[in-house]
Amino acid sequence: MKSSAAFFLFFLLLPASSLAWGPEGHRLVGDIARARLTSIARLHVKELLGSDDLAAVSVWADDIKGERPETYGWHFVDIPMNASGFSEPRDCYRRDEKHAYTLQGHHNCVVDRITMLKQVLADRNAPKQDRIEALKFLVHLVGDVHQPMHAMGEARGGNDIHVVEFGSSECGKYACNLHFAWDIGLIEHTGLSERQYVSRLDKLIAQRALARQADGTPEQWADESFQLAKKVWLNNGGAVDEAYYKNDSGIVDQRLALAGIRLASLINQALGK
Repeated sequence: MKSSAAFFLFFLLLPASSLAWGPEGHRLVGDIARARLTSIARLHVKELLGSDDLAAVSVWADDIKGERPETYGWHFVDIPMNASGFSEPRDCYRRDEKHAYTLQGHHNCVVDRITMLKQVLADRNAPKQDRIEALKFLVHLVGDVHQPMHAMGEARGGNDIHVVEFGSSECGKYACNLHFAWDIGLIEHTGLSERQYVSRLDKLIAQRALARQADGTPEQWADESFQLAKKVWLNNGGAVDEAYYKNDSGIVDQRLALAGIRLASLINQALGK
């Protein structure tokens, strides 16, 4: 319990822009996916990850951002608030003269990277280390694209929208913001353990037959998140309170559940043969 508390405190003290779902959210996506792998895919995952599992590697892509800055833009896609949906030329190529890697990064968004990484994972002739990295990234990025704020360009995906979260304007040593509430605050407010939350999501998947929505494309998943972000958007000074939680916690659960079953489907397609 002490190590878990310390782990959460570490993330709580990070600026919200460095996260995408919190560690608990990403682990939940990995847990849901792991239970839905085919036997062949499960075998190949073990060959790549060894003693680790999908939940265990789910935050690796966040952990390496400092040493791999070129991967920063892979975690989100900034769709303009007034757009109808995702546009690859507009939303995946963001030049920044201060960062040379962006000048060549024509696929610098979560939508394109999921597609590209799936191809690497499925390529049996690719170097094993490349396939391991592809799998680790996919576990994380499929979760990211289902977090509504990771498809919204307005106010840096809600990072610049300061909110009062369950009565407090401070989250750790930073001001609470809308993005952080969706990464961590709404999930933590359930008070559920990881095992309890997985059980809750399993029931939701069965009750709503969410497995029927296991397919689709990263572009479609981003468009879903974008439309939901507009639905749950708050202005500066808004409140993430009990009323907001009751209205929108169901969206959190459904996005986590869909991320898990879609991740499993993607891995089964890449490794299930």
